[in-house]
Amino acid sequence: MSRTKVSVRALEPDDLDQVIRIDERLTGQTRKDYWKKRLELSGLRPPWMSLVAELDQRIVGFLFGWTSESEFGIHGPTAWIDLIGVDPPYRGRGVGQALVEQFVQSAQELRAVDKVYTLIDLAQSDVREFFMKLGFKHGPMIQLEREVTA
Repeated sequence: MSRTKVSVRALEPDDLDQVIRIDERLTGQTRKDYWKKRLELSGLRPPWMSLVAELDQRIVGFLFGWTSESEFGIHGPTAWIDLIGVDPPYRGRGVGQALVEQFVQSAQELRAVDKVYTLIDLAQSDVREFFMKLGFKHGPMIQLEREVTA
C-alpha cells in the first residue's frame, strides 16, 4: 500500500458495490437491499451527504451524514454523521479523518452549521477514541430507546 493522499468525493451510484464490500468486512453481513435503499434516500433528500474516500485507486471508506435545523431541540443548523466505515486494511492511514473533515467543511459551506453530532456505541472504544481525537466530546443529550414487540 502506498502512502498517497486520501481523496474524498461525493458517492456515485457505481460506488455502491465497493461500499457494500467494505460494510461486509466491517459487519460480517451482506446488506445489499439496505444499501440500495440508503443510496436512494441520499439522492432524494437534499440535506443528506454521502461521501467516499479513495486511496491506492480504490474506494476504502464511506461516510453518510445529514444536516437539519432545530432537530431534537437544538437551535440552528446542525450536521449529523450517521454512518462511517473504513476498510480494515486502510485504518490508521487518515481515511476516516479525511471523510469527517470533508463532511464538516461541506456542512459549514452548504448549511452554515456550527456543530456536528454523531451517535456511537459506548462499547466500541475504538470508535469513541477515533471521534474524540477529531475533537468530538460527550454532549448533553442521552439516547433513549424502546423495544417494540409485535
